[in-house]
Amino acid sequence: MRGLRKLTVLIVASAIAALPALAAAETLVIQTWSGVWESGARAVGDAFAKKYNVEVKYELQQNTRLGIAKLRAQAASPTIDIAFSTNDALEQAASENLLLPIDIKAAPGLAALPSKFVHKNYLDVMNILFGLVYRKDLSPFELTKWSDLADPRLKGKLGVPTAQFAGGRWLIVAALANGGNENNIDPGFAFLKKIKPNILSFYSTDGESVKVVQSGEVAVAGLGILSDFAKLLGPSSSYRFVIPDGPVLTSVVSVGMANPRNAALSLKFVEFLAQPEAQTAYCAIINCTPVNPNASPPDAIKDFRPAPERIYAADFGVINKKLPEWDELYKKEIQAR
Repeated sequence: MRGLRKLTVLIVASAIAALPALAAAETLVIQTWSGVWESGARAVGDAFAKKYNVEVKYELQQNTRLGIAKLRAQAASPTIDIAFSTNDALEQAASENLLLPIDIKAAPGLAALPSKFVHKNYLDVMNILFGLVYRKDLSPFELTKWSDLADPRLKGKLGVPTAQFAGGRWLIVAALANGGNENNIDPGFAFLKKIKPNILSFYSTDGESVKVVQSGEVAVAGLGILSDFAKLLGPSSSYRFVIPDGPVLTSVVSVGMANPRNAALSLKFVEFLAQPEAQTAYCAIINCTPVNPNASPPDAIKDFRPAPERIYAADFGVINKKLPEWDELYKKEIQAR
């Protein structure tokens, strides 16, 4: 009996060894920011995992700059497959050959997006909208346009960003509102000098922009992010968010592929993220406007969604290069008292 049992064990072991090895589940590693951004990434990442029976892992970046630095550090042997970042940061990453090209022919689902949102090395997902913010109970008048920031009635009531805020977008907004752009920044600085007498404080993060308005330190924030203020808005609210007429500069959240060893699965995720269902789910959490025209923004911000032709496509290659110089000029001519 003992010999028979031993023979049976050997036969079973041999049979198991002869079976084809079970394929391990594919794994996709997604890098994103923490907080609500992580929740948004998980909403689409977990849906992707369920649909394609793969495992999705998440790595958090403290901020955009450090996220790109991590891609740079891993350049020789990447472990991050998908990087959520801003379009300007991914432009920088692409210039350093940290991102894979997007094979449009291998991903027919990308046709769901207007072509201007599908770039050589990254895909745009949604727009974060910028505008001016004011407290109706504290402001001496209702603001409707950028030039209102220079009104003498706002003296000592205005908070504005530092030059580095949101990758220099405050400077570009100032330029665009006065006939300039990133290639002609002088009109922007001329406008900033006009509003300087009204400025009480400067903020460097979006959290600080909310804090100075909520606390009543200022009546107006010269530039705010709609996603940050959306929860404070409403018919009975004293907060007002305004996107003045003219070009609309946004912060575009985009995704790039960083790992050549997992290119096929990464491309499948990028294709998945281009679809209206995924973009609607992501923006429902982030409070953003999706770039897919068939995706829906949250009810709280749907009335702010600008027509696509109003969205200004800034050249962040120029902005990234010039921002250190502009920052020094801003500190000297605007922040200095």
